[in-house]
Amino acid sequence: MGSLVRDRAAHIRDVLAWWDVRLLVALFCLAQLLDGVTTYIALASHHFQETNPLFGGVLDAHPLAALVVKLLVAAIVAVAVLALRIRWRLRLAVFTVFAAASLVAPLVNLSRLTGRG
Repeated sequence: MGSLVRDRAAHIRDVLAWWDVRLLVALFCLAQLLDGVTTYIALASHHFQETNPLFGGVLDAHPLAALVVKLLVAAIVAVAVLALRIRWRLRLAVFTVFAAASLVAPLVNLSRLTGRG
């Protein structure tokens, strides 16, 4: 088991050696962070309600804990994709889709906060 973990960790280090992979992973995680922050700002304004039933209660009760959980889930997803032994282009495509999809929520939140959405 220890050998497998060391093998996966070495593989993840090798994959993260590529600047484009690092950039897309960073964009994915940053978009998740921005989503959490913009959601918190929107909810703190008391003009909006969280529509995600799984996340709404946690956000109301413990906003910082909700943000940490959101980032932890994003990190777990990123590590899982990095650990997969898939082709370089497929990995880039997956992270490109994840990063682009993750940017939608903070952009929608910002548009609603500014009255444009």
